[in-house]
Amino acid sequence: MSQPKLERQEAVCPFVAAYVFDRNGVRVSDRDLAMLDRVNYAFGLVVDGRISGDHWTSADQLAELKRKKPELLTILSLGGWGAGGFSDACATAAGRERFAQSAVELMLKYDFDGIDLDWEYPTIDSADIDALPEDKFNFTKMMRLLRSKFAALSLVTGRYYRLSMAIGCGHPRYAKIMEMEELGTFLDEINLMSYDMRHGTRYLTGHHANLYPNPADESDASGHTAVELIHGCGVPLEKIVLGAAFYGRCWTGVQATADGDGVNGLHAPSSKFEVRGGDYEVLVREKIGLNGFSRYWDDIAKAPWLFDGSTFISYEDPESLRAKGAYVRERGLGGLMYWEYAGDTTGELLTALREGIDGEA
Repeated sequence: MSQPKLERQEAVCPFVAAYVFDRNGVRVSDRDLAMLDRVNYAFGLVVDGRISGDHWTSADQLAELKRKKPELLTILSLGGWGAGGFSDACATAAGRERFAQSAVELMLKYDFDGIDLDWEYPTIDSADIDALPEDKFNFTKMMRLLRSKFAALSLVTGRYYRLSMAIGCGHPRYAKIMEMEELGTFLDEINLMSYDMRHGTRYLTGHHANLYPNPADESDASGHTAVELIHGCGVPLEKIVLGAAFYGRCWTGVQATADGDGVNGLHAPSSKFEVRGGDYEVLVREKIGLNGFSRYWDDIAKAPWLFDGSTFISYEDPESLRAKGAYVRERGLGGLMYWEYAGDTTGELLTALREGIDGEA
């Protein structure tokens, strides 16, 4: 099967951004810092309607990164999986003002270059967060308010502050729960969380961060599918940022199917979907080529997996990340981000995606 024809755009300079989780510490090596353009610091949380970083333990370390690389952009990311409080905070004009002003104050306190809103997800009460149908519109109002505050601030500081959002990619509804076309007119970037893409198929093995869909998979979720969906909503390609995962997802009790399709564990039924399959470093140390696991490659989806006869692990490796980097460059996307830096401090994955983006693969 041939890959979908790419719509080529005028050349841009795609960036590479790493999400850095506060509890893992800001331990970015000089080698990796040279390959990074941005760091998204995770996460500011909603506490009593305001954005708080009181729980942080590592934020002060960001200043050292900027000292070493002054052109590095650091972005304050708000929210994350299971982080609530957004719906209530954004429900009224007064609430949105309190939220936005506290976010700007925290951004300035730590000299961030912008804000990334990772509300998972407006109108959806996943992870037991509060949600309202009006979230769809209140989200846009909140982002417009932040943009207006950034504009006023820029007049004083002479700096431009970036505004972005993260969006899930496992289901088309994630694009419909927001006013995507309007958001695309004033946001700087839309970060596609093109990983964890197995919603509704959790007891059937498959890729969780694949670049392309495989027709043999009952799910058509993929990075390319998400790009097409968001671009189809009117968002310019240069504002779309593809996502990559430095960790795996795991299925156990995998069974070979009668027709043999599951002989290597792919697209086969399982007894349990595990939340985590391990960070890349853990997979390299404990699984890849060890303990009965073999590595397989889906050349249609551009995705690897591991299988030992009963346990299936979907993950990303240098080959898949070179392909993603090349896709970003060839398609004219804004860049590539990944969750999360601490998943691979060997530099293997970051080097591979940098090679793909720079055309060195």
